[in-house]
Amino acid sequence: MTVSKWMTSGVVAVAPNEPLFAALERMAEDQIRHVLVLEGERLVGILSNRDVVRATLANPERKLDLHGTSVAQVMTPAPLHTVRPEDSLARAAETFLYNKVNALPVVDATGKVLGILTSEDVLRAVFLAEAPVRRPDV
Repeated sequence: MTVSKWMTSGVVAVAPNEPLFAALERMAEDQIRHVLVLEGERLVGILSNRDVVRATLANPERKLDLHGTSVAQVMTPAPLHTVRPEDSLARAAETFLYNKVNALPVVDATGKVLGILTSEDVLRAVFLAEAPVRRPDV
């Protein structure tokens, strides 16, 4: 099983100068926990709900101005752990486990962003490969 079969290619991306509120709105609308941060077509970071929690807890008042804080101020900046579409899901799982991340940008040999693979995608692949009967809601 390869990354290309399980990745999401319709990636939700935000700009680094975008207000954090706008990025969180998009994440909520699409029911996702990670967005890639792009400057043009260049991958400059990833924003996760974990990044937002970390930034909030780092503030002594435990507050975060969602409209006055940019994505760049909270995101995990590049360089990021990435995978290629031809990589195996086992390699992606190893990257998730050893680097304690839950999403990997999928890039080609030139670094162009092709999609995103999440730990949930890998779990889904394992479940569907191993489950004797598929659940209709999966």
